[in-house]
Amino acid sequence: MWWKQGVVYQVYPRSFQDSNNDGNGDIRGLINRLDYLNDGKNSGDSTSRSLGIDAIWLSPIYPSPMHDFGYDISDYCAIDPVFGSMEDFDELLQQAHQRNIRIILDLVVNHTSDQHPWFLESCQPGSDKADWYIWHKGTQPPNNWLGCLGGKGWSWNEQRGAWYYHSFLAQQPDLNWRNPKVKQAVKDIMAFWLDKGVDGFRLDVVNLFFKDAKLRSNPVDWFRIGRPYDRQNHIYDRDQPEMHPLLQELRQWVDRWPQRMMVGEIMMQANGTSALPASYYGDGDELHLAFNFDFFHQPFSASAFRTVIRNWQQQLGDNNWPNYTLSNHDFMRHSGRYRGQHQTERMKLLAAMLLTLRGTPFLYYGEETGMPEQKVPYKKMQDPVGIRYWPLHPGRDGCRRPMMWSDNPRDFSAGPAWLPNEPLTEYSVKHQQENPHSLLNWYQQLIRLRRSYTALHQGQQKLSDPAADVLAYQRSHGDEKISVYLNFSATAQTIKHIHAADLQLLLNSLSQPPAIGENSIRLLPYQALILKHTD
Repeated sequence: MWWKQGVVYQVYPRSFQDSNNDGNGDIRGLINRLDYLNDGKNSGDSTSRSLGIDAIWLSPIYPSPMHDFGYDISDYCAIDPVFGSMEDFDELLQQAHQRNIRIILDLVVNHTSDQHPWFLESCQPGSDKADWYIWHKGTQPPNNWLGCLGGKGWSWNEQRGAWYYHSFLAQQPDLNWRNPKVKQAVKDIMAFWLDKGVDGFRLDVVNLFFKDAKLRSNPVDWFRIGRPYDRQNHIYDRDQPEMHPLLQELRQWVDRWPQRMMVGEIMMQANGTSALPASYYGDGDELHLAFNFDFFHQPFSASAFRTVIRNWQQQLGDNNWPNYTLSNHDFMRHSGRYRGQHQTERMKLLAAMLLTLRGTPFLYYGEETGMPEQKVPYKKMQDPVGIRYWPLHPGRDGCRRPMMWSDNPRDFSAGPAWLPNEPLTEYSVKHQQENPHSLLNWYQQLIRLRRSYTALHQGQQKLSDPAADVLAYQRSHGDEKISVYLNFSATAQTIKHIHAADLQLLLNSLSQPPAIGENSIRLLPYQALILKHTD
């Protein structure tokens, strides 16, 4: 299955490449940059300068009022003019498939835009779509549910004379998934894109689809630090038991098209565990993949990552396939979270981990060059989270900065970019392509290595604990065995009791040659070694 063996690359389209100089990235710009992602050449071709990814997860490109930058959709079967046309998308699909790149669309169906025709009709008393959203009649909201992006979860609609619920902004009313007509409408949307040749869907906040039928209030922990939303125990506005039969039905629907997949975003509470996303795999009959964001909240520590990996393995068992990611469009980039001395070495270490673990790696555009967060002053903020909570929360604009193709911002767009984009030569694609020891070239090597060895893209995994500051594991498939050693500390570490004569070096993250003795390996600070067993 391609979604098990491949590497997925998330493109935030507004920030990737502009083709018409309006300051916004678009589909035509992405088409023009496909060769950078994968030029379609043989994976062993050393002349290729492409990254070598296998699939693109494309953040929303549908028509939208853009209150939440595409996550408030007003038409699910069209393209927003800011990104281009349906003809552009059809060409993207064709050009991507010619290069063996799959396309995964972001499907946001927990809620719609308040400008969607469904909601406009639902606002009319007695309409055919009166029950397509979550409505409540009364002088007050029925419970204490809040919006994730701030404020109350209920808003009054004068035309309907009732309250409607929205998990996010007031402009994003939640669909009523208990209505079978809503379910069928979403299946029809999926069929529209699958018939076009789309390879899969990323289901946005999939565990929020159902809410408590009795609309009971969530318990509140008044001693928990954080936003009011974070103080609630969300037992009634998410993770309802009806989710599992629904996902089984959607899985059966998508499986009617061969070689398609669904990956789900699972919203978790601060004290949540990986058992929650694991539950949405079902018995292999629900989601193909469910995101586990535990990596986002760990210190730069071998023991911390080891614990996350071990727990995720245990929760999924042998039959469900893991996935891992370090960054996305909602969180500070990991280049910012783990910023410090020896930055390039630390980023190479994390890349080696991400691309050699058992599971599907999801990359976020620009992480392959270590692109940092962009500081965005309040007057230039676009994100509703940052605008509402600044200066307590900087929002999500920083991780959505335009792609740094060179030290000239005009290589992204000749017009003023939609977000500030400070030029930083050392993090640009052009600069790093010319440096054989760059982070970008390291990503290319790792992706090629992953594709070349079945043990890395398909094999089993066994964790070991050779030293507290070293993350180590062995990948194996049949007679093929590969060991990975990652030193997360600023001091050298020695791995003992190793028969080094039977090891062949595949990749070394540092320019210094590894110190391999007869029965030991000495890892330099922040060094990653990938070795093949020849015995």
